[in-house]
Amino acid sequence: MTNSWHGDLDDSTVTSRIGFRFSADGTRAACLATTGSGLHHAESWSLGEHGPVLDFSAELTCDPACTTVLPLDGERVLVSRHGVTGTQVVELLHGDGHLGVLGSVRGVPLALLPGPVECGGLALAWSGGGAGEGTAEGESTVYRVTTGTPWLQELVRLPGPVRDAVFCGPRILFTLGPASGPVRVLFDPRDGTTVRMPFLDGPSHVLAASEHHVLLAQRCPEGPVLARADLAGESIRPLDQDTPLRGVAYPLALEPSGTCVAVLETVGARSLLSCWNTESGEVHRIAVPEGELLPVAAWTTAGLWLPHSGPRRPRTMAWLPPDSRELRLPAVPAGPWLPGRVESFPGADGPVEAVVYGPDWRGCPRVVVTLHGGPNSHWTLGFNPLFQILAAAGIAVVAPNQRGSTGYGAGHTLALVGAWGVPDLADVSAVGAYVQANRADALERPAVFGISYGAYLALLAASTGPDLWSTCVAVAPFLSGPRLHTDGFAAVRGMVERLDGLTEATDALGPRDVTRFAADLRARLLLVHGARDESTPVAHSRLLVRQLAEAGRREDTDFHYLEPPDRGHTALGISVQDPVAAEVARFLTDGEPAAHGARLPAHERR
Repeated sequence: MTNSWHGDLDDSTVTSRIGFRFSADGTRAACLATTGSGLHHAESWSLGEHGPVLDFSAELTCDPACTTVLPLDGERVLVSRHGVTGTQVVELLHGDGHLGVLGSVRGVPLALLPGPVECGGLALAWSGGGAGEGTAEGESTVYRVTTGTPWLQELVRLPGPVRDAVFCGPRILFTLGPASGPVRVLFDPRDGTTVRMPFLDGPSHVLAASEHHVLLAQRCPEGPVLARADLAGESIRPLDQDTPLRGVAYPLALEPSGTCVAVLETVGARSLLSCWNTESGEVHRIAVPEGELLPVAAWTTAGLWLPHSGPRRPRTMAWLPPDSRELRLPAVPAGPWLPGRVESFPGADGPVEAVVYGPDWRGCPRVVVTLHGGPNSHWTLGFNPLFQILAAAGIAVVAPNQRGSTGYGAGHTLALVGAWGVPDLADVSAVGAYVQANRADALERPAVFGISYGAYLALLAASTGPDLWSTCVAVAPFLSGPRLHTDGFAAVRGMVERLDGLTEATDALGPRDVTRFAADLRARLLLVHGARDESTPVAHSRLLVRQLAEAGRREDTDFHYLEPPDRGHTALGISVQDPVAAEVARFLTDGEPAAHGARLPAHERR
């Protein structure tokens, strides 16, 4: 940390904002920002009747993937960092750049929540399952975070592990997950009292809350049902299920009276916004600049607040004033960013929508089909640093949302379950073939690029369709669903089980294991895998490198492997000047990751 800022910031220097958290009363927010040069900052925002105001931005040396910031007041934020040794350090960052350590814990980490002003501390924290000192197995202990000694002051013990927590005004509704089933407890940090809320127990998920109301998704045999709970009257009322919402709808926040719900509607690559009056049934469409909204929001008497980004606009805080029908964004100088657009391509079983950047792919010298990770994810019209890097290099980007992607309904998303590398591979191959068929014969064939699951899919596409692709770039790939389940971390194994990546394909291609097809891969190949990948084991890339070498492929000639020693799963970084992303752009343009031995160091691969 070397400098800090107060006042009007030239927002054009920021290319990424992540990890937005709101204060208990919704009047403040904090996030991590990254500049084009790769510097990270903690930002503190005030959210009032005149719109969002950036109170300060203080440089912070950190790994954004392992760092959380919480808003406190206009002069401080709380910083939580998780280290590779399993230690969590909690610090207090002042607007003038001063950073002081409050304390640390090892083992099971603390969950942090901004505390109401009345709670008397900086924030609230809890540990569960016997993780905290003196906490019994199956209990959760809630603490007040302070600047004193001890820095954690016990407030209450709850009879189960905390699964969720949401503010209801100054109180907090905890969802506990004991073996007997979900239990909900309303906790008041002002006096330390807890009240059981048995009428809220049962199979449901809390979507949003205000001081006196809670919006629930109740699980029923016929499917989830939205309902509104009245905390004072201890009653639950199902809501009209025929409300004309668009696309895949996600309730974001309840307005203070608890009557209206802000709903994020995902329609393919676009984000839409509506305000739904649950009493009258009216739905008001909100005019939203083209782009992506994040599903995190706060609603106060000054309006609705949530993050927004567009193709040429890095993420910032958006504001819907009271009684307005138009989402507002702060006025900032225009950056040097290139536009994005949406096009439709023929897939193997119907049209596939794609986000497109850069020159017209039909006539430019280089075009790359880019595949997202997840696999439960999708490309959006939000700001994308990698697409900006590639487009600035003169490369056309075609980013399809093939089957398995979210945002297009359950059928599109669930087509992947039990069929990894089957319908999605067919769609990617169809898009690639269409792109190639509509380019001049003299132009190079398309390249294929992917990250994580997309890297797995890119390797399958390049090896099962060797005549279609000129180049393949795979960042943090795995080799197959069963191998990922065997070698992966606990959260990844759970994802493989949930999406049934264990079932092997039985069609003509057979099991979709990259090692079965790697010998047929003839495209120029660049593999990139962070040595500290916490999601996809780096051993999978190392195994593929050995297999290619054993098949007679020469490293640094027929293929290239970069293993940045200080990178994790996000091997490309999140800035527009990231050196690893620059290597990828150079390889897609020139066929080499770097000239004259200037490439990133590779880890020893044994």
